[in-house]
Amino acid sequence: MATERAVAPPHRPSRARLVAGIAAHTALLTLMPFVVGGVTGFYAEVSQVGATLGALVRFASVLLLPVLVAQLAGIAVKVRRERDAARSEGDRSTDALLDAVHRHVRVLTDKGLGMFVGGLVAVSLSLVFKFAELGVIAVLGLVTLYLLVAAAVVLSTFVVTRFEQRLATRRGTIGREFAPALVEAGDSVEERFHFERVPVPAGFNLRLHQELPARLATETRHVVGPAASLQRITLSRALRRTPRGDYHIGPAEIAYTDLFGLTRVAVAHSAGARLKVLPRLLPIGLGDSPKSHSPEEGALSALRRLPTDDHLRFRDYVPGDDTRRIHWKLSLKVGRLQVRIPETVTITPRKVRLVLDNHLPAGLDAGDESDLVLGDALDHLVEVWLSLARALLERGEAVTLVMPTGEEPPFEETECRRGAQARWREVGSRARWQRRTDLHDAIPAYERGAFVVVVTARVSPLPPLAPPQGAWITWVFLPLADEIPGPVADPHAVAGHARLDALVLRFPAGSDENAITVAHRRTQARRRLELARAAMLHRASNHHEAELRARAEPFYRVRRAGPAYVLDAR
Repeated sequence: MATERAVAPPHRPSRARLVAGIAAHTALLTLMPFVVGGVTGFYAEVSQVGATLGALVRFASVLLLPVLVAQLAGIAVKVRRERDAARSEGDRSTDALLDAVHRHVRVLTDKGLGMFVGGLVAVSLSLVFKFAELGVIAVLGLVTLYLLVAAAVVLSTFVVTRFEQRLATRRGTIGREFAPALVEAGDSVEERFHFERVPVPAGFNLRLHQELPARLATETRHVVGPAASLQRITLSRALRRTPRGDYHIGPAEIAYTDLFGLTRVAVAHSAGARLKVLPRLLPIGLGDSPKSHSPEEGALSALRRLPTDDHLRFRDYVPGDDTRRIHWKLSLKVGRLQVRIPETVTITPRKVRLVLDNHLPAGLDAGDESDLVLGDALDHLVEVWLSLARALLERGEAVTLVMPTGEEPPFEETECRRGAQARWREVGSRARWQRRTDLHDAIPAYERGAFVVVVTARVSPLPPLAPPQGAWITWVFLPLADEIPGPVADPHAVAGHARLDALVLRFPAGSDENAITVAHRRTQARRRLELARAAMLHRASNHHEAELRARAEPFYRVRRAGPAYVLDAR
């Protein structure tokens, strides 16, 4: 039995980026004021300041050195504890250590960083223009910021011990759940956080933040104030989307922030959860019979037949009926075409292997953008795959689901049985795009008499396959171009319009979402999404559909008709 596979966690930054971030944030509060003052001294007349340089250095050392020591000590304590917790779970990688250090040295929020940069600019301007009042204001702002950082780091170091002890002894907990945790695609789901006896010191807020998988289109963000300290409260919010998938949500980031929102001190990662969204089973209808060079019937032709075939009754011919069942003598007598309908003889069950083609070529980048562009297409592909299994099983066929895993073992095979639809749908919830197993591995030479139905949305040329197998292989093709959501915009135009976010308050006044850095991240995310959509549309051409049709095997094209799927052979 295949092991369970979780949805990939959010992408961890590269090691070089983590090291650069650690160095930048560590030097930011300790060296930056001196660097800015020194550089300004090369271009401005600061001889009057030079006379008091010694006193300035001593004053700065008295103020900054305790802050630096407290900050480094607090960071060391918290990183060591988090590292011990990671080792107990078997994660001893250097990347995990760097990630923990980076999270704890990143003390300033975007708002605090803006205030810090503004203070440095004011210091430079006061030196250049000899504007003493501006310099006093700048120094007061920087001193206030330094004191907030020192208080946050020192207080959090002591509160962390209390926080972790409460969580360890179960006297205080942070719980998390999705209600309900098992749903069908499209159902409503709430994410709930339960706080019980969690300490929140005066002057600080406890902030929870996490970006959920991109397809859920939801960002977890909660704030608990000092009034709720050591009480029992529950915070909840509804997920914006619930697409098919098996989501293993990692721990949320928990941090203390001051009331001004200038500093953020990470406490721990806690409260993971799991959500399983099952695919829906929809009706399947057949259009015209496919053209095939083989006299045998394909695997899906059973969907047209009634379960018996001995004593016959007759009715008028309608387009789509099997022309081989036309009763010509009776048709001549009544003056219109009549077809035979079977009544009593049971159909002999046939073995049908339903193969899901979830192969994605290596040239397509993986990431949140690809998940957003291709996620719905895979959802519909899985719905067709499972709905066909249900329809064939109701006809009395022996159906086996075959899903390439991209891991070891390379395939997961599930025998369909009546009353076990929950098992199939659970398998469908874990289906994902993979790059390892292609059709030449997924369609081996099965014994004669075993039909193969491939459900595919081909985005790359076919690999080397066996010669056409006649009716023994049936292709069910989902046009990927119809599944890419919305019109594709010019990525450069999107970037140009999105820059206005930095100048227009698109969110309530005071919201962190109005920050220039946040607006820039939104701009880049939208641009990457449009680039991914354009690249996928370029891949989703008609050439791959023509390749499948050229094999002269039964071929069906999938289209939506209201709440059902229709398979057309045109």
